[in-house]
Amino acid sequence: MTQTNRLIWWGLVFIWCGLIYYFTESPLFTGEQTAQWIRHWLNYFGIETNRPVSDGVFSWNFIVRKCAHMTVFGTLAFLAWRATASYRFAWLFTLFCAIFDEWHQSFQPKRTALFSDVMIDMIGATIVLWIVWKANKRA
Repeated sequence: MTQTNRLIWWGLVFIWCGLIYYFTESPLFTGEQTAQWIRHWLNYFGIETNRPVSDGVFSWNFIVRKCAHMTVFGTLAFLAWRATASYRFAWLFTLFCAIFDEWHQSFQPKRTALFSDVMIDMIGATIVLWIVWKANKRA
């Protein structure tokens, strides 16, 4: 990889980290707000469900938010891997960012920092890096 390409990938890593910071900082991405969006879209499409929207584990809100965690941090792991070509560095960098994100979240109104979210973030990172590793192994 050329030096220019490496710089571009690092730029994307830091842009993505900035977006994560924004998501944590913004009141638009609280659990309450996500539940409102889910209710809106379920009503809009006329979907009736027995699953609760915002109450407890395996509610729609829980599922959407945890899938978002896995996707966001899986994407960060991929970008970090592309910037460095190191699976270990990408995983550790993502872990550091996940911990920092939860710590940052602990200072935000209507947000809570959860160790379980760090674990979910790292499941997303591990899955993405495993897929990349398998794809590269076949190539």
